[in-house]
Amino acid sequence: MKLFHFITKMKRILVIYYTQSGQLKKIIDSILGRMMENEEFQIDIERLQPIPDFPFPWGEQFFDCFPESVKGIPCQLEPVSFNPEQEYDLIILGYQPWYLSPSIPISAFLKSKTAKKVLKGRNVVTIIGARNMWTRSQQIIKKYLIDLKAHLVGNIALVDRSNNYIAGFTIIRWLISGIKGPSLFLPEAGVSEKDIRAAAKFGQILEKAINQHSYENLQDQLIQHKAVRIKYHLTCIEKNARKIFDIFADYILKKGDAHDPKRKGRIRHFKIYLLFVFFVVQPVFSFIFIIKRWVLYPLTQKEINYYKNIKL
Repeated sequence: MKLFHFITKMKRILVIYYTQSGQLKKIIDSILGRMMENEEFQIDIERLQPIPDFPFPWGEQFFDCFPESVKGIPCQLEPVSFNPEQEYDLIILGYQPWYLSPSIPISAFLKSKTAKKVLKGRNVVTIIGARNMWTRSQQIIKKYLIDLKAHLVGNIALVDRSNNYIAGFTIIRWLISGIKGPSLFLPEAGVSEKDIRAAAKFGQILEKAINQHSYENLQDQLIQHKAVRIKYHLTCIEKNARKIFDIFADYILKKGDAHDPKRKGRIRHFKIYLLFVFFVVQPVFSFIFIIKRWVLYPLTQKEINYYKNIKL
């Protein structure tokens, strides 16, 4: 009788994620920590394994992966260890944005036959670990999930809360050199340890939704607990930058596929453009968009509410 009671109470969660540095895994562990210790939950965790894996720290490959990230060109992945036919109460998709797009391994998975099997008809929560710009990549994820007939029921986005320019310096330093901790006048890169620990509160909200088999108001509850923070001027910068990124990605791909030495010159052009935009263009447009935020408050607030929510 006890065994029967245990089986009927068991909830199954599948976590699919990709991380190089390990930060996203720490975020996921913080959110799911309580459920991992609860015998009523069976949690299957799958880190996607690219063939070959992307290096960390990146070095120069950080820039070489730009066009494939923007265009969603998949890499090869190792077979997954979970059974895609298994019934799951909730699927968690953890990812980082690469160049305002889902990372290449995540895009590769979402274009796979396995994703079609495991995600069809399932409830999905996305967990994002980002510098500070993630709304464009989440729009792409929403489209993927709709095509896969999955139901996006929640989103949690943890970001680096440093000033945009400081965060830009620290993330490049971390990705290319591997230095995450504070040095000289720069703070630690990435999502703060304090925010990662505090993310445990989102796990309690997820646990309640799973136990009640009710996800209708899940995102509203997550928003109330600040699971998503939106800075309007950054969403505007993302929207405009994404259009230019598409053009640059096409420009580079005309010279060859990933790692082709023939495209190094065009990748160098992109690096120069990126530095110019970061130091010259972005400060001007940030100021303009901040003014727009308050001058057109009802309209911009509507946009902010849209990005906080899960509908496309």
